[in-house]
Amino acid sequence: MLKKLQLMIRKRVWFYPALISGLSFILAFGVGWFDLSQVLSSGDGFPTLFLTSVDLAKTILSVIAGSLMTMTTFTFSTTMVVLTTYASQFSPRTVENFLSDDDTMKVLGVFMGGFVYAIITLMFMRNSLGDHLVVSATIGIAFALVCLVQFMVYIQHVGSYIQTHNLIQRIFDEAEENIEAYHGLQKRCERLERLETGDQAFVVRLKSRRYGYIQRIEHEKLAALARSLGCRVVVEKINGQFVTDETPLVVLYFDREMTAEAGEMEKALDYIAIGSEKLEYQNFNFSIQKIVEIALRAISPGINDPNTARHCLKMLGVLVSRLASLEGGYFVYSVGASSTEKTQEPEERNESGGRSGSEEAGVPKGDAVFEAVDFKQELYAGFYQIVHYGRSDVSVMLSLLKALRFVMEKASMENRRAVLSFLEVLWSKLDPALLEGYDRDLLEKERADIQALIALGKQAGSVRL
Repeated sequence: MLKKLQLMIRKRVWFYPALISGLSFILAFGVGWFDLSQVLSSGDGFPTLFLTSVDLAKTILSVIAGSLMTMTTFTFSTTMVVLTTYASQFSPRTVENFLSDDDTMKVLGVFMGGFVYAIITLMFMRNSLGDHLVVSATIGIAFALVCLVQFMVYIQHVGSYIQTHNLIQRIFDEAEENIEAYHGLQKRCERLERLETGDQAFVVRLKSRRYGYIQRIEHEKLAALARSLGCRVVVEKINGQFVTDETPLVVLYFDREMTAEAGEMEKALDYIAIGSEKLEYQNFNFSIQKIVEIALRAISPGINDPNTARHCLKMLGVLVSRLASLEGGYFVYSVGASSTEKTQEPEERNESGGRSGSEEAGVPKGDAVFEAVDFKQELYAGFYQIVHYGRSDVSVMLSLLKALRFVMEKASMENRRAVLSFLEVLWSKLDPALLEGYDRDLLEKERADIQALIALGKQAGSVRL
């Protein structure tokens, strides 16, 4: 629930400006009521330093309101310039990285809140107050000083955000966090090399309710639903994939008479969020796509910044290497599994890498099965566009080969073979001009280093045997 709220806040650009403006509105009413109901004078013991006359308060609040409106306009204009730069220089998909940043919207909210406070407080300035002293101007000055500090923070923030390497690092950090979460999810689950459904009494297929991208899958709730229905719930899509209202999204397998109501079964669709755009939450592929697009924009003739592309390739190499130990197939998420089941020895499992034969024959009750990420697809999606558009730039190709070496160093033996297959495809697509002279020597050296790693892996495997 907390994660849902956090995602909602990040997607709502207006949230922080509306929240801070609302709190400022309440503050202005409170201060105005205090000034009207409490007639203060210098002899009341209240510090006179914080009290001003009504005329001076009007002047101060008027100046603050005008100044904050100017600062708000400047902040909005600067934000538009940054968004234009992100869309044109980096990728249209990176615009949300700036808009969804809390600091950006909080600064805009503070400026709007200060303006709201000044205007509402001015409304309480009555000529009937006469020579009475008020405290609203002092609070307005404090608000203005806070806005000034926030303005300096915003300038520093924009200067940092507009730099390419900082943007790439933030995208990298988010992707790495999602990859770690995915590894943690797989460690909690059991793996199936292939899905064995057996002869089931009833099979119910649920189609997506709408078209769009899968934004969030609630694994635990789906497993709990499967347990309550006494069936196996199979999700046939992964996060980030596009589905239509005719796409089979969830399949329920019952190995006995089905007693569940249609409404209970359709609850499975409630735990898979579909939206009109991709989100980075649970979707490291989207972050990888952003880095790829920044690299492609960097090597385009209009920008021609190969060094940025090389940096992107290094980051991509590290990210894909985090996935190099993954195995394909499916993973089974169970709720309330016994400790004996969780600590089952590998010898007790069948040759498919899943559960024991007795469980495979009859589909176990009360678990959810999800398709695992395919490393070969991740490898291809991470590099194939750069191979196509950068094949004539030797510096880009050298960095790409280095990235493949990063992946090779952490890959399992099966995934190393996939890397070698991709390497051969890459080599066949190189510009013929690169396959002569010193360029060829450099490329062949990197290629030999990659090929040597699979030989080391085989030797290590034979030693362990």
